[in-house]
Amino acid sequence: MAVSYKVMPSDEGKDLASMEKGLKDDLSKSYALGQSRIEELAFGIKVLKLIVIMSDEGGLADSVEQKIRSFPDVGEVEVEEVSLIS
Repeated sequence: MAVSYKVMPSDEGKDLASMEKGLKDDLSKSYALGQSRIEELAFGIKVLKLIVIMSDEGGLADSVEQKIRSFPDVGEVEVEEVSLIS
C-alpha cells in the first residue's frame, strides 16, 4: 500500500529540504518511497508531503508515522491518504 504523510516542522524556521533528505535517507533503508515535495500550506507555512510504500500488514502505517514523528525538527505528522497497490 502507499501511505501519504503530511509532515509539519516543529517551527516555521526549520529547513524542510534538509528534513526531507534526512527522512528519505532514513526511511529508504526499510521502505520504498514514492514522491515527496514541499508545499505551502498557508501564510508562508510550508509542509513536507511524503509517500511511503509498504506492505498492508496491520499497524505498519502507524509504526512509520511514529518513526517520522521521532525525527529531529518534526512537529506534527498526519496520514493524508492510504491507497492499495495492486
